[in-house]
Amino acid sequence: MPGRYQPFRNLRTVDDLLLIKRELTRNPATVRMPADPYYPEICAWVNVRCEERDLFSPEGQTLLEGTTAEGEGWRLLLTPYGYLRFEGGEGKSRLECESPLPLHAVVDTDKEFRVGLAMVNYAWSLRDRPYAVEGSADFRLRLLAAPGLREPFSQIGGSAQPMGPELAPVPETLTIGAGAEGGAGRLTGRRFAGRITRFVAYNTSRAELFGNPRAKGAARVIPVIPGGGGFAPRWVDEETIEVFTRPSFNLSSSYWVFLKIGDQSGRLRRVRVHVKWRGGVNMTPTFFFSADRRRWRRIIPARVWMGDDATDFRVEFEVTGEMSQGGYLASCPPFGEPERMELLDWARTQPHTSVAEIGKSVEGRALHLIRVARGEDGPDKKGVAVICGQHSPLEIMGGRVIRPAITGILRRPKLLAAANFYFVPTVNVDCSHYGGNGLNANRRNNNRHWFSDIQPENAAVIGYFDRLKRAGQSIDFAVDIHAGGIFKNHVLMQMGASDEFSPTQEALAEQETWRDLLERHAGLRRQDGWALPQLKLRASDYFHQVHGCTAFCLELSTCSYFDPADEETKAFGIEAFETLAEGLVRAWEERLCRAGS
Repeated sequence: MPGRYQPFRNLRTVDDLLLIKRELTRNPATVRMPADPYYPEICAWVNVRCEERDLFSPEGQTLLEGTTAEGEGWRLLLTPYGYLRFEGGEGKSRLECESPLPLHAVVDTDKEFRVGLAMVNYAWSLRDRPYAVEGSADFRLRLLAAPGLREPFSQIGGSAQPMGPELAPVPETLTIGAGAEGGAGRLTGRRFAGRITRFVAYNTSRAELFGNPRAKGAARVIPVIPGGGGFAPRWVDEETIEVFTRPSFNLSSSYWVFLKIGDQSGRLRRVRVHVKWRGGVNMTPTFFFSADRRRWRRIIPARVWMGDDATDFRVEFEVTGEMSQGGYLASCPPFGEPERMELLDWARTQPHTSVAEIGKSVEGRALHLIRVARGEDGPDKKGVAVICGQHSPLEIMGGRVIRPAITGILRRPKLLAAANFYFVPTVNVDCSHYGGNGLNANRRNNNRHWFSDIQPENAAVIGYFDRLKRAGQSIDFAVDIHAGGIFKNHVLMQMGASDEFSPTQEALAEQETWRDLLERHAGLRRQDGWALPQLKLRASDYFHQVHGCTAFCLELSTCSYFDPADEETKAFGIEAFETLAEGLVRAWEERLCRAGS
């Protein structure tokens, strides 16, 4: 087992998430877990041989107990009446969960069976960061049992109670078949009366990955692609493949889909995708297909299924017509490495446009900036900054706004004479390379590190714009473009006050002028947006507090957008990027070219 566990690299199969698999010759047994499990998740189970009477004990029995040097332990046990029970944490973060069904109701002790749990606690991975509260959105516990070694797990209990950041899903040490002995605050329990023959643990909470152990792999039909959003495809029947969204930099479940489909046999009729549901934001509401990754059209799933616990979401597509010839299925028109390189190559051919490498990512990949300007940087010109792709790749699709925006600028000589423009197509280039929901390779949210614990990607952008400031180049307008979610149209988040920082009345007045223009020209309506308090975290905070400009955060909806020309909300499609870009350019033109500006 490697000393540093990083399964997002070239992750293709479920076994790439394996933490440990141990045959047990005696009980109890103690195992050491990997030193640095990548995800704050675990799916673990034991294979059990026992008599039915062994499921009952006057004092209860411990199956698994985890202990950590840092944080709180947990245990999985059988109650005196044979129910599966989880106990973990202390105080306010205490979590207790008991299965509604006894174990003997779902397993046959005449043969070997499996019992275990699946747990995610994202708060654990953010426990030392100023934005740790954001981790409270991802927590879940499931109690699992399977009547045999090759039968799928059944969920026989679970909890969605929030977990404290002290509760580590993957402990440093696991004691199997009994409680750990000694140590202040450690849990104890009686030794299990039956026989435990094997222990298995994976660094994921997605128990569904182990729900069809007899299925044949389908990697030839739906291969893992660079920057893609799917892995572990398998045949459900002779005509149906199910595939799971690829683990991200923060969790082993994702809300975005980006698959390549290529069936040479002609057998494939249906593709079923397991997607994570996260409510109104960061979700996959719409889907697109492209035969060549250039021209995308919106498609409608044949079936949609939402799980009872509001986290599981499945969609199924009929593979007919153009799709049967092969192509790409995605939850947005993606802007990945090929699209970024194509944009940079195009920009190098345009007048008054240049491309610069401004720094390196955590893993050494180049960050680029596109400059559109006539002449030098300096105090004689206004400045506009457009930042895209702090997350990826659903978030990174904002980079598709850049080409039509540059085209619009170059068509307006007065605008080009009045202002210089600076576009960053993708900040989080490592995440774009591997595919993921948003963290960088250091497991940091780039949009929370513009002032402290500054990441290499942030440092590259900050360094460039700080040099502009020293050269006398002002930045008068900045927008940080994000994307992805069931927003009711695009969301423009303006600067708001906080306990840390309050924009001046002059700054708020200038902001209102920009909001009027963006609503009229780009369809970014007030009623669809809200205020984002100024802190010392985000890109919009940096541009306002360091450069003194009006700075917005813009979330592009993949569900719907407001078309200002027709004055109506429309279903999101590829044309939304052109509409937004044209609106931004018109707003810049009206504000930056006005007399006396």
